[in-house]
Amino acid sequence: MRAEIVDAAFRAIDRLGPNVSVREIAEEAGTAKPKIYRHFADKADMFSEIGQRMRDMLWAAIIPSVNVQTDSARQIVGRGVEHYVELVDQHPNVVRFLLQGRFADQSATAMTTVNKGSEITLAIAGMISTQLEDLAPEPEAFELAAFAIFGTAASATDWWLGVDDDKPRRMPTDKFIAHMTTIMVGAINGTAELLGIEIDADQPIRTAVRRQQPVA
Repeated sequence: MRAEIVDAAFRAIDRLGPNVSVREIAEEAGTAKPKIYRHFADKADMFSEIGQRMRDMLWAAIIPSVNVQTDSARQIVGRGVEHYVELVDQHPNVVRFLLQGRFADQSATAMTTVNKGSEITLAIAGMISTQLEDLAPEPEAFELAAFAIFGTAASATDWWLGVDDDKPRRMPTDKFIAHMTTIMVGAINGTAELLGIEIDADQPIRTAVRRQQPVA
């Protein structure tokens, strides 16, 4: 029943916008508002479940599409960004709802829920760290980069979407994807530089890495 209510919440938010009420979600689910709270402890509990659903959808799209052993850093990041933007385009109001905390008591849990998505960037960072462990035995550096990348993506998405769908996106989709890919690859390259290694972003990670030569 929780899953059915979350399905209804997605439909209601998509249709009515990020200011949707619990009553409107209940109506979409074909039930009464009090019955919602038989399945969720409070609004924050339902909000968290909506965020988890979005994370699962993103995970299912991104993770199978990348191979850290054969793909270049640019390919990995680019595919991730493409799937992410595709999902944002499918559910822009749900993303606004998650990023902007539209429930009155939602703000305290907003970033916690949105940050569920950071698990995806952390997973990819872990894969990259594994490929580079012989050269850069500092996985926390790429973990930091993953959090920075995810925070950048969330803020940039909020900017790109704008307040509502009455106005066009602030940048064409393909241009937004290109900019975000470049920004994220830059974060990876910057982290690698701090670790004393160089990454050719257009080569498979394992063969694209070499230690920087000390300056004479």
